[in-house]
Amino acid sequence: MTFLRVFALLLVALRAVAQPPDVDTVLDRAGDYVTAYERTFVGVVAEETYRQEARGRSGTDARGFATEAARQRRDLRSDLLLVRPPAGDRWIEFRDVFEVDGKPVRDRAERLVKLFLQPSASAQRQVDDIAAASARYNIGGVSRDINLPVLALTVLEPQNRAWYSFKGSRKPGGLFELEFREERGGTLIRTSGDQAMPSHGRFTIDLAAGRVLASELVAENGSLRAQIDVTYALDQALGMFVPREMREKYALKDGSTIEGKATYATFRRYQVTVNETVK
Repeated sequence: MTFLRVFALLLVALRAVAQPPDVDTVLDRAGDYVTAYERTFVGVVAEETYRQEARGRSGTDARGFATEAARQRRDLRSDLLLVRPPAGDRWIEFRDVFEVDGKPVRDRAERLVKLFLQPSASAQRQVDDIAAASARYNIGGVSRDINLPVLALTVLEPQNRAWYSFKGSRKPGGLFELEFREERGGTLIRTSGDQAMPSHGRFTIDLAAGRVLASELVAENGSLRAQIDVTYALDQALGMFVPREMREKYALKDGSTIEGKATYATFRRYQVTVNETVK
């Protein structure tokens, strides 16, 4: 084989290596990663420290002078875990709030018994009850249960891939920025009045493993814009990447806003122990 022939083959190989992966390849890797991740992350509980701040719309007084918008703040500490209702067919997240503004929640034990030891006859009712319990301490004028750090991963589930358009590009350090836009009527996120809120956003993905390192999820309609940003980091105890920080912002058409920042620590696997006595 001549030197020129060897050189040509080497050049072709180098070009193949340098060629960026197409979006479908990245989606395949990320889809496999999310499928495995959702199986592994089930049974993991983390301590969440969560600050929410709500600001009302600005206005004017009788003299026409601007008035300062009303503000509200709330600090929550919770155990955040994935659960599966006994009658349900999918995993959901449960925010078990145990402290509000530095004070313990008194009805915590009773609430947990009702949710998990007294299952509803309806699977959807059970899911709705858990979602409502998780959102009961939220503040502001937006009723919401989408403040969940792994919500955006739903977009990458293989069965949902057809509902989104994707594009992206390679970034330094072996990363890929994958952008998505929802293209369906029955949107992932809906208002309390069942109105559609189409979503779009982006993921930062480790190309080698298909691992999600960060996500941005934006959902909006004519009256509300919601954005949830999440970053992931390796947890040495679990040996897997976990959510480390979630930032959210909700902006209403009237100018009022809700912002939140949650951090996660002390990840561990939970177990349910049942004691039985034979008489």
